[in-house]
Amino acid sequence: MGVFGKSDKRTTEAGATIIAKGTCIIGGISTQGTVHIDGKFEGVILEADAISIGKTGEVIGDIKANHVVVSGFFDGKIDCNVMQVLAAGKVIGDFTYNDLIIEEDAKFEGRVIRKNSELKSRYNEIENRIGGFVSTKEEDLSYEKPSTEKIK
Repeated sequence: MGVFGKSDKRTTEAGATIIAKGTCIIGGISTQGTVHIDGKFEGVILEADAISIGKTGEVIGDIKANHVVVSGFFDGKIDCNVMQVLAAGKVIGDFTYNDLIIEEDAKFEGRVIRKNSELKSRYNEIENRIGGFVSTKEEDLSYEKPSTEKIK
């Protein structure tokens, strides 16, 4: 039985890595199994089938996995197929994914890119066309207060 409730032969054969609350690991993990983190991990986790960061878990680093679930704190980069940020989860960083689920009350701040997306932005094309028209220079944004002097 995998961490996420589904039987997966790959995960079962590779086993599970657990980083317990109160444990701090700095380094790298490469596994085809699951990783569950209730402690603190700083580094890189590669090729994992499933990674779960528990409510007391804290990860700062890079993750490449099939499925990532965050209930604790994550800061860094994630490349995955499915990413879930649960209600207690807090994530900051850059994320590449196929499916993204963010529960209500989760904290999510970062840049996301959906893999193989058919949506193509035209924003840069339009921005270049109107670049000189819209200014963000401070002197151009100043507001001159109208005179309150009565006209005689």
